[in-house]
Amino acid sequence: MSSIIHKEDRLSLDHFDGEKVLLTDQEWRKKLSPDQYDVLRRKETENAFHNKYYNLKKHGVYFCAGCSLPLFSSDTKYDSGTGWPSFWEPIIEENISYQKDASLFSLKTEVLCSRCDGHLGHLFDDGPKPTGKRYCLNSEALHFEETTQ
Repeated sequence: MSSIIHKEDRLSLDHFDGEKVLLTDQEWRKKLSPDQYDVLRRKETENAFHNKYYNLKKHGVYFCAGCSLPLFSSDTKYDSGTGWPSFWEPIIEENISYQKDASLFSLKTEVLCSRCDGHLGHLFDDGPKPTGKRYCLNSEALHFEETTQ
């Protein structure tokens, strides 16, 4: 598999160092758009197939919209058919954290940004090889920066 984000390039990306971004609710509302706030802070889900990144085919890096921590590479993005951007692996594992989510009458694994605890989406075990994982994310939780191949 060819990768636009090479191992040596990953080392230059920001790794979660244990220091959290802690803002008040008012500060988050000021920093984020209303839709970003609803997803990242209130754990809402945007509409399938009507979000900015589900069908994006450009090469680059997806960062947390709340704190700019790098989360996923376009190298691991794939079309899951769900209508949300889906990835099979984070760009830097420690930049992602997980929490059990028992909302909506089912047990799921919530995916969070390790730095700001922003809700990104959910993790499922029905993704492609090599990981078999599907990180099903909300576009509003992400900021994309294009890179050259």
